[in-house]
Amino acid sequence: MTDTQVEAVVDDVVRATNVVRHYTLPRESLFRPPAVVQALNGVSFSISRGRSLGVVGESGCGKSTLARCVMALEPLDGGRVEIEGAHLEGLTPDALRDKRRDFQMVFQDPFGSLDPRQKVARIVAEPLEALENLGRAERLERVAEVIASVGLKPTDIDKFPHEFSGGQRQRIAIARALATRPTLIVADEPVSALDVSVQAQVLNLLQDLQDQFGVTYLMISHDLAVVEYVCDEVAVMYLGSIVEHGPAVEVFANPVHPYTRALLEAVPQLVPGRKKRLRLSGNVQSPIDLPVGCAFADRCPQVEARCREGRPVLEDVSRGHKSACFLNARQTT
Repeated sequence: MTDTQVEAVVDDVVRATNVVRHYTLPRESLFRPPAVVQALNGVSFSISRGRSLGVVGESGCGKSTLARCVMALEPLDGGRVEIEGAHLEGLTPDALRDKRRDFQMVFQDPFGSLDPRQKVARIVAEPLEALENLGRAERLERVAEVIASVGLKPTDIDKFPHEFSGGQRQRIAIARALATRPTLIVADEPVSALDVSVQAQVLNLLQDLQDQFGVTYLMISHDLAVVEYVCDEVAVMYLGSIVEHGPAVEVFANPVHPYTRALLEAVPQLVPGRKKRLRLSGNVQSPIDLPVGCAFADRCPQVEARCREGRPVLEDVSRGHKSACFLNARQTT
């Protein structure tokens, strides 16, 4: 490994390597093995300090499962996840608890993720009480600091969640995630439950916080516009695998995988173009019974015979831009 490679690895806040997560379903028959849902199949990525990666794809592709695996809320069936060089599954429960101050999560529902019986001061201070050895005065000072950083008033700490709008509740959730001064925040659909006008405010807040504190983001979203606006890189998932990964500017301007192109062309446009759109046929393959070849083959309008015989792997189509498609590999050879 060269000095440049060593430096890059050290600067990676999160590194996932061949992450596998399967779920065994209840047995339906004594004479048949239980079905297995293949939620994640060898997912790999890394995020450098102060950068952001957006993960997009249809419902059921494994986005939220990936978020839970990165947060060590789900055990892995294969591979590994490292946060700032620490292998999470190799840590003892006490060491993992201490490590959690470095990575926090913002959940999708700002209405359900806050305890309605607690005031804001208690909600935001909760991770500090659990993970930091701070005195009462220090905790209150930290709470006041993060409340101010997300644009809320000092008097808001004495209110209950029901006294706030949806956007303000999500600001409270973000303040709670920032309380331990983490290096990584995993945001699972952080604005999908909010009105469009409020979404813009929260997204601008996330960018401001990244500029101010150098936070690294892993953002899970089905909204391509959100990822394009906030994230430096994007990974497109389909049935538990990443099919395209690269700089957001490059992927959105020059999508090369047929699935990525179909996602982008499915976005409604105010002025429809005359260009013929890429249409998908067939149904999404079940994650219980994945095909031997490419998982996207049954829906791909450009499918070839070899697509049903072997599974393509992520390969470079340009510098830093990868795609898992035999057609792309052929075009760049």
